[in-house]
Amino acid sequence: MRLTKTLLASLILAPSLAYSSVTIDVPSGVQLLTVNGKDAGYSNFGFDSKDNIVLDNGVNQLVFRISKIVMETGSDKTKFKSQPLVATFDAKDKDISISVPNIKTLQQGMEFNSKPTFELVSDSKALVDVKKDQLGLTFSLTADMAQEVKDYNQTNAVASLSHYSQSNTEAVDTQLDDDVYQSLKHSFKSASYEERKKFLTWAISNLEE
Repeated sequence: MRLTKTLLASLILAPSLAYSSVTIDVPSGVQLLTVNGKDAGYSNFGFDSKDNIVLDNGVNQLVFRISKIVMETGSDKTKFKSQPLVATFDAKDKDISISVPNIKTLQQGMEFNSKPTFELVSDSKALVDVKKDQLGLTFSLTADMAQEVKDYNQTNAVASLSHYSQSNTEAVDTQLDDDVYQSLKHSFKSASYEERKKFLTWAISNLEE
């Protein structure tokens, strides 16, 4: 009986345990540089890769680059490493993949650096409200990406954590303002004619306060 109860409890809990975090699928040719400001253990040569990583629900930040062998001229090949890309997002209980263009030539890589595009995709749909940016660094073997990202996050850049936090606060304030408006409107419509007149008289006389 005890075993049966244990199995039943496990089955009940299974749906909640299946999705309790955010899983990031990292495709071949994409190199993680930092995850939430921490060094992801990348190689400066750019040949390392990760299949996926698991993050806590909530706000997360990924900094990554495209790193792959491309055609340079004729039959010659070269290593292309894009400028670091930043993705800051808020997600819960999702499987997310990083989607980047399939760059095959050095020329395509240079064009990508001048106008980078990428998506975070879940259930075949691009996530909304992902803040995207490019660090625009001149990469070197001694680059301290964790420090670069820390400095970036203290600026007001579009995908910095400080800017993201400020934007979310403003969104919450807007929602609260709307809730107050809806509450007032409901109370006004529920009041009697005399109560509405009395309220309007008071509201007009107190507009300047």
